[in-house]
Amino acid sequence: MIFISRILVAVIGVVSLLGVAQHWFSLDAVFAERGLQAVGEVGRANLRADIGGLFLGISCLTLFAAVRQHQGAILAAAVLLAATLVGRFVSVAIDGYSAPVAPPMIVEAILIAILLFAYRAWGKKPEGL
Repeated sequence: MIFISRILVAVIGVVSLLGVAQHWFSLDAVFAERGLQAVGEVGRANLRADIGGLFLGISCLTLFAAVRQHQGAILAAAVLLAATLVGRFVSVAIDGYSAPVAPPMIVEAILIAILLFAYRAWGKKPEGL
């Protein structure tokens, strides 16, 4: 079970790296696929820094966690993903629900579940949690 969970966590890290590459090097594809638009160089830089940086953080944490079987890195990655999911719920609360919003929410919830499954499979909780 631990081996499978480490592979799943590593897959999340590699897929997140693909998100980094897309947000850093292929913004036009991001605009079309995700409904984002940047105004000028500052907007493009912000998309690369904020969204690409989020994907990079998730990738680094999950790959480190998979290699070292590190529960703390798993929790940190889960918190980042949970923050994105909370943002989507805020968006639904403000703008209302629409069908295109659901798939990313489902993916994020599944990724969080995988990370929490791995966290649980890898051992006891650290003190204080």
